[in-house]
Amino acid sequence: MQYGSSNEYGPRVQIGDDMCAQLMFVVGTDGGGLSHPNWRQNFAFAIKVQKIANQMYPGLFRPIIIRNSRYNGQVTSACNIIEVGATGNTLDECLNSMKYLAKVFDEAMK
Repeated sequence: MQYGSSNEYGPRVQIGDDMCAQLMFVVGTDGGGLSHPNWRQNFAFAIKVQKIANQMYPGLFRPIIIRNSRYNGQVTSACNIIEVGATGNTLDECLNSMKYLAKVFDEAMK
């Protein structure tokens, strides 16, 4: 099932035989005025994971977005949002991405 135009709103990448929805880190900051003293550590974690992903599966991630909202990222370390695809991606594409993301996290946590 698809909810938007796959041409415009379905960022995808092929990994092996799988078509995968692209992923994107959204990193919250204290730019909106609310306390978020460790947002730079969260950003550093996102960079680390994305570098590993780029080595293992080029194109799996879109560029990191930094926002002036916290998104509960202040709650604990390495707390970031990862957007999975967009309205034009299929559920299968999103699920395919998760198996590769799991392998990236396995490598990142070593």
